[in-house]
Amino acid sequence: MEPVYGQGFFHVGWGVIFYTIIFDYYDPYGEYLRVLRDNRLRREEEDYIRSRMQGFLGSERILVNGRPVNARVDSVRLELRGLREVHSATIHVYMEYEPLQGTNVYEDYYEPDKAEYDYTVYWVAPPGGRILHVETPGRLELTAGGRVAVISVRRGTRLDGYEAVMFRLADRLGGEA
Repeated sequence: MEPVYGQGFFHVGWGVIFYTIIFDYYDPYGEYLRVLRDNRLRREEEDYIRSRMQGFLGSERILVNGRPVNARVDSVRLELRGLREVHSATIHVYMEYEPLQGTNVYEDYYEPDKAEYDYTVYWVAPPGGRILHVETPGRLELTAGGRVAVISVRRGTRLDGYEAVMFRLADRLGGEA
């Protein structure tokens, strides 16, 4: 079994960032079919992944607006991705933070590494919000009038151990950022 692709969807809200991470795996021998077909084994594997991901997130230093925040794994789901040889792990995470009326800054410090597979990360600001700046490896594209940042990272890319995203939210009354 080997990881082949990853996606991360970060949705920024007033005081909370929700994100979904999807890891796709190639499983030519169908090792996970047995797990996916047995509810008990599936729950045990999902619990194991939840624990590992929570440990991984706990090893990172995440700051929003200069204050430490805790990323918490909310749920994990394993499933097939259309072919018996391809499956995925979908992980839902959230973190609460103290929002600022102006520019907010998310920073993540982690162990430097190399990307083991291609992946894409999306940062999405709500209507009226904007992604202002992104510091991360990979190719950056801003879309939807600056509300969506798309970051494409290729396998083998050096991950320096630091990422930052500056964003602005609309005020609580729904006005423009």
